[in-house]
Amino acid sequence: MTPLSQEFVDQCPVEGGFHLRGLAMTRIEVFVDAAFAFAVTMLVISFDAIPANWQEIILAIKSIPAFAVAATQMVWIWHEHSVWSRRYGLEDAMTVILSAVLLIVVLVYVYPLRIMASGMFSWMSNGYLPSSFEMESWSQLSGMFVFMGTGFAAMCGVFVLLYQHSARRGMQLRLSETESYETRTIAGIWAGFAFIALLSAAIAVVLPPPWIPFSGFVYMLFAAWGPWYPRYRERRRARHSG
Repeated sequence: MTPLSQEFVDQCPVEGGFHLRGLAMTRIEVFVDAAFAFAVTMLVISFDAIPANWQEIILAIKSIPAFAVAATQMVWIWHEHSVWSRRYGLEDAMTVILSAVLLIVVLVYVYPLRIMASGMFSWMSNGYLPSSFEMESWSQLSGMFVFMGTGFAAMCGVFVLLYQHSARRGMQLRLSETESYETRTIAGIWAGFAFIALLSAAIAVVLPPPWIPFSGFVYMLFAAWGPWYPRYRERRRARHSG
């Protein structure tokens, strides 16, 4: 890539401690946006057809929580890719490859995400909220958790590679010392998310049948890891600089 000039970087608006080098949408970002919009349309409230009677309307309404959870996760992943694009504005071959891998994983992951979301609400509501998919054995449920965990870990792994790629392009992008540090910190956060997803998958394999659904609660560690890891990095930097 052609190195950015310091004058260009200085005139870029700053948001969240980063100069926004990619405010002009790249072709790959436009493509990613369109693919995510398609993925969300695959999560429509009713899988088969428009409800034809009152009972089907009620059934569709009961599916709203699962749809909302699945769609929120898709929007979150899209937003994170958008943030990365705005901060670095990369459009080189590695960016295209990694973005394509992300889209492949998302489009494979989207239906299992909806299935697991509806299954979670059905389990928590004791069947009042319907599940769109029937599990015939505990081993199938365990397999779905493994599929979900590995799929989510793959998505997180793509973000790790995207941020690592940005860090390697630091000189061409004219990243400041703070921006380089934060870039590597964010890569570490995503690596932790990937580990948590794989941990959930592993726990689903080893738990006895009645306890398998609880492996999904491992994802609650996201709320702890996200804030903790940056503070850990700051303490390490302070010790080394002191």
